[in-house]
Amino acid sequence: MKCYIIVENIQTDIIEKVLMNLANLYASTEFVRGIELFRKKGSTDSFLILFTNTPDIERFNYFVNYIEYPIGLENHSPFTRGFYRTDQIDEDYDFKNGDWIMVFISKTDKEYDNVHITNSSNRNYVFDFGGSVKALDSIEEKFELIATDIENYNHIIDIYPSEDFEQKNHKTWWKFW
Repeated sequence: MKCYIIVENIQTDIIEKVLMNLANLYASTEFVRGIELFRKKGSTDSFLILFTNTPDIERFNYFVNYIEYPIGLENHSPFTRGFYRTDQIDEDYDFKNGDWIMVFISKTDKEYDNVHITNSSNRNYVFDFGGSVKALDSIEEKFELIATDIENYNHIIDIYPSEDFEQKNHKTWWKFW
């Protein structure tokens, strides 16, 4: 796995709706074509999200943020952690240390337009969607790789942007002139 997201404390129908909305919102990118949703065996509210097309780190951070703060679903508070392999990051960010980074939303977040990142050295950073990355002096969360074995999960659904959404935003070739 190159990246994955763990989401807990959320019901199946809600996470499916959140991921469908996410797919429609980012339909212009290949990253949301084939979002794979798995539910942990023996659980009703613990999920694993994989991507057929690995998103870049910026989009991955957006996706973690969106799952935490989905448009139109304000009354839920999932536990969301994203994990991303550092060898998949093209940019030379300070947080690129070790094999994996952990992406999460701060418990004190009031801005809604950033994520926090912890690397294997337990250095914490704020990744702002305005394009800046800031190292923090304190440790909000220590790095903890939540290991996943696909055998411990049941596949629920593969999610793609809805055809209606794609067709509304698709211009046929003769309408470009």
